[in-house]
Amino acid sequence: MIILDRLKVWVFEVLSFPGLAGQKPGYLELSLAIIEAIKSGRLPTNSPLPPSRVLAESLGVSRDTILGAYRHLKNLGWVTSHGTRGTFVAAVMDVPELLPQSSPIDANRLSTYSVKLFSEPNTQFFSDEPVIYGAVPKECLPFRRWKAATQRNTEPLSFHELWYESAVLGHPKLRAAISAFLNRSTGIHCTSDEVAVFNIPFNALALICRLFMEPGDAIAMEEPGYGGVRDVAAYLGFDILPVPLDAEGISVDYIKRCGRQIKLVYVTPSHQEPTGLTMTLSRRKELMSWAQKNNALIIEDDYEGLFHYGQTMPPPLKSMDTQDNVIYLSSFWQILYPLTTLCFVVIPYSFIDLLQRAKRNTASLTENLAQLALAEILDDGYLQKHVRKLERQFAASRRTLIYELKRNFGAGVDLPAKTGGLTIVARFSGYLDQNLTAAARKANLALTSTESFYHDHPSRQPGEFLIFFAGLDQSQIRKTVENFRKEVST
Repeated sequence: MIILDRLKVWVFEVLSFPGLAGQKPGYLELSLAIIEAIKSGRLPTNSPLPPSRVLAESLGVSRDTILGAYRHLKNLGWVTSHGTRGTFVAAVMDVPELLPQSSPIDANRLSTYSVKLFSEPNTQFFSDEPVIYGAVPKECLPFRRWKAATQRNTEPLSFHELWYESAVLGHPKLRAAISAFLNRSTGIHCTSDEVAVFNIPFNALALICRLFMEPGDAIAMEEPGYGGVRDVAAYLGFDILPVPLDAEGISVDYIKRCGRQIKLVYVTPSHQEPTGLTMTLSRRKELMSWAQKNNALIIEDDYEGLFHYGQTMPPPLKSMDTQDNVIYLSSFWQILYPLTTLCFVVIPYSFIDLLQRAKRNTASLTENLAQLALAEILDDGYLQKHVRKLERQFAASRRTLIYELKRNFGAGVDLPAKTGGLTIVARFSGYLDQNLTAAARKANLALTSTESFYHDHPSRQPGEFLIFFAGLDQSQIRKTVENFRKEVST
C-alpha cells in the first residue's frame, strides 16, 4: 500500500498526469506524459521508470497498456531497457526530436486552391459542436436500435448481404428504403433507381457540381447560406453568386438581374440555413419557372427537414419538377450523426447513367454495413417514430426558450415566428458580439455567431446568433437565459 501511495505521488508530481482523475489513460497518453516529463527535466537521464505491473495497478489500467507505452518510448529512443534491472530514461543526447522542425511552405509548389486557402481567415468555432453540425444531442441518438441493426447485419445468416461487388450508387436495400421513405413522408415520388448514396454531403455536392459546371462558372446560393457550398466552389474553381433573401426566400429577381449565366442554384427551401425561413409556395413556383426558362439546375438541400413543429410545409421542389431541373439532396445527419454520415441524392432519371459513371471514377465506395443498418430502421418505421418522439421534446424546449428570451430581453431580441430544425436565429440589439459570446459561455448557453454563413461577412448584422435549443434541459432553460441576461448586462 505504501508503494502504491508513493507511486501515485510520482504520477502526479513527476508526470503531472491526470489519468487518476476519473479517466484511464491509453498507452499514447501515458507515453506523451512521460516524454513531456523527460523534456522538462522532471525525469532526468538514467532515472528508472516504475515496474510495469506496479504502475498499471496504480493507474487502474492493464499491464499491457504500460508495456505498450514503454515499448513505444523505446522505439522512439526516449527510454532504454536493461533486462531485469528495468526501464530507464535514455541519455538526452540520444533522444531524437519527436517532430521535425517546421519550415515555411514553398508557395511555388502549391496549387491555386492551396494559395487561396492560406489567404482566407481560419475560422475557429468555440461553441458546442451540435450548433455547427445541426445534429441532435448525443443522448437523443438511437444507440441501442442502431447497435441492434448493425449486429443483426453481421450475423452469419446476413453475411450474404455484405457484398464484394461494388454497388456504385448504393446498396439496393438502402436505395429502396429511401425511395419508400420519401414516397410516404415527403410527396417526392421516385424509384430506387433515381436514388444514389454517398458517404458525406461534400462528396455529393462536389460530384454534382463537377458534372454540370466548368471552372469559372458561377453557382448561385442564398446569402446567408451553407458554407459547405463555398468550400466546394473553392475546391473546384467556381465563382459564388450570393443571392439575398426576403420574406419569401431566395430572390429570383436578383438572379435574373445579376448579368451572369447561372447554370446551378443551391437552395435550402424547407429550412433555410441559418435563418430557418421556409420558402413560400409562390417563390418555389417562381424559381422553378426561371430554371425551366433558363435550362438551369436546382440543388434542393433538405438537410434539416425532419423537424417542423406543426407547420404545414409547401411541397418540395423535387415533387414539382416535370422538366428534370431539380436534384434533391438530403441526409440523416440531423438524427443519426455521428453514428453515420451517409447522405443521398434523388437525381433526374436522364442523369442516372452519367452519375453512375462519374461516381465509379471518384467516390464509388460506400460502406455496406451502415447502409444495411440504415435500411432496416427505415423499413420498419423506427426512425420516423424516433423523430416524432424527439419533435415533441424539442418543440417544448423551443417554446420555452423563445418565451424566456422575450421575457428577459424584450425588444432587445428579435426572434422568428416560425422555424424548423434544431436552432433558432436570435438578433440581439444593444449588445456587443463579444459580450454576447462571453456571456453565453458563462451561462452554458449553446450560442454561435452566424458570421460563417455569410459570403460577404460585413453584410451580417451585429448581434445575429444561432442558438441550439435541442441541447437545452427544458427544466433549466429559465435559469440559463436569466444567467445569460445577467452576464451580458454586467
